[in-house]
Amino acid sequence: MQTGLDRLNGNALIEQLADQRKAFNKNHSNHILPKSAYIINREKLTLISFNGLDYYVKNNRVIGIRGLNLSDTVLSQITDKLLLLDSTQFKQSELSNMEHFSPKVDFQKIRNIDRQFMLTLKCLSSTVRDIAALTKNENPSLTVENNIAKMRLPNIDKAREKSKEQTLVSLVK
Repeated sequence: MQTGLDRLNGNALIEQLADQRKAFNKNHSNHILPKSAYIINREKLTLISFNGLDYYVKNNRVIGIRGLNLSDTVLSQITDKLLLLDSTQFKQSELSNMEHFSPKVDFQKIRNIDRQFMLTLKCLSSTVRDIAALTKNENPSLTVENNIAKMRLPNIDKAREKSKEQTLVSLVK
């Protein structure tokens, strides 16, 4: 697995995406929109480190975690959780960037999209942190195998629905 391997620091990439968006929102005068980037979504074999765990990713799938012997089912579940969050943060970043070029820029809409983007990055960070915490036990492979299915799939849309409902309630008042 080591030949032709790209290496990324996943935690730093999450932080970089958040910092770029915060810096842009703080100072619009530079007019350089933050670049949207995938974290997990990789075609080429890539080693992405999160919280001390090295995830092998290829063809947009987590194919292994260094030091753990995990079944294909568990790797698929991990992939589903991480790819959902990764694709959501990418889409939110793209939506925010496109809204800035809209003829009728809606800054409230941009603020909501950016809030959703930051929430998604936070969920991604906490998900990989939770997976890393599972490996601290005596038999990490077994602990991950037994507990990964119990981890809830982040429901990003649910948070968006709640914010829409709250906005509608505010308008009614």
